[in-house]
Amino acid sequence: MTPFSKLRGAVAAAALTLCAGASAQAPLTKLVGEYNLASSATVPASTWGYSKGRISVKQLDERHLLIALSCEWKREPKAVCGDYFYAQQRDDGLYLQDMNTFAMRLYFDPASRKLTIISRGADAKQSVRHDVFAATTAPLTDPALVRRMKRELSNADSKENRRVFGPYTKWAYQENRIEFQRQDLTMP
Repeated sequence: MTPFSKLRGAVAAAALTLCAGASAQAPLTKLVGEYNLASSATVPASTWGYSKGRISVKQLDERHLLIALSCEWKREPKAVCGDYFYAQQRDDGLYLQDMNTFAMRLYFDPASRKLTIISRGADAKQSVRHDVFAATTAPLTDPALVRRMKRELSNADSKENRRVFGPYTKWAYQENRIEFQRQDLTMP
């Protein structure tokens, strides 16, 4: 390799590193927003899905997000349905907390602003649920979902949970990366 081509390679590598660093920070803010349930399906087909749902993603600091879910089960509308998760931005991507997330995967499409959650069941049929949430600017008005969202946000901010589990800034975020679809690789 000639000295000029070595220099050009070094410049290209530096530019790639700079771009990769910038894109690694971008996903955190792209995910922030409100999402309504667009579809909920299971394989094999069952009633282990949502009839309605809402996700609220809030940025807590420069490295952390709170993802709160309020929902209603198809098979038991009055049953408790909701959860919350924390996510942390790292150099190589955005990761969910390692606590209680082993059976789920999150995918986000920045172009369509759709958030997909794939959950693996613990039942004998090894069911898999596929929930798609689409971005919305409409306020949350459904009384059951409003009540459940308030409960999840309250649980996320609970002093007792902080005492037992510690602050979310000290949790492990290593095993479950939120996957971002990249249109720039497929677009001309």
